[in-house]
Amino acid sequence: MTGAKAWRQKGTGRARVGALSVPHRRGGGVAFGPKPRRHVVKVNRKARRRALRGALSIHAERGSIAVLDAATLDEPATKKAAEMLDKWGAKRPILVVVDAEETGAAKSFRNIPRVSVTPASGVGVTDIVGHASLLVSQKALEILEARAGDVKRSAGEGD
Repeated sequence: MTGAKAWRQKGTGRARVGALSVPHRRGGGVAFGPKPRRHVVKVNRKARRRALRGALSIHAERGSIAVLDAATLDEPATKKAAEMLDKWGAKRPILVVVDAEETGAAKSFRNIPRVSVTPASGVGVTDIVGHASLLVSQKALEILEARAGDVKRSAGEGD
């Protein structure tokens, strides 16, 4: 609809009106319609690192984390990957974290039910917490350790 006046103010004998697109008219607009918003909350860098370290330590305490030798899966071999998971005997769902260069390992695990494959650069705390078990390649583990990093405490914290 247009925002222009429906007819001129004087001389028509009709009541004065403004735009026909106002909410109280039939076929008019919505009073407080939806507006696009961003629901992103900024989390501080130190808090993100602590959360990542905490999520990894939970898996370490439970014994639900294992290190994968991605060199054994240079070429895609889903059957071999499934046998590795069965031998490990981990609870599902399983998150497999690999380096971006380890495409053979990623392709081997991606077609197994209840197994998610994620590159180490894109894995988040919700991914780690949302899976019962964690399988990490050696290169990906180094990337995760670098991302988790050392968080230095300030003077008044943790006293």
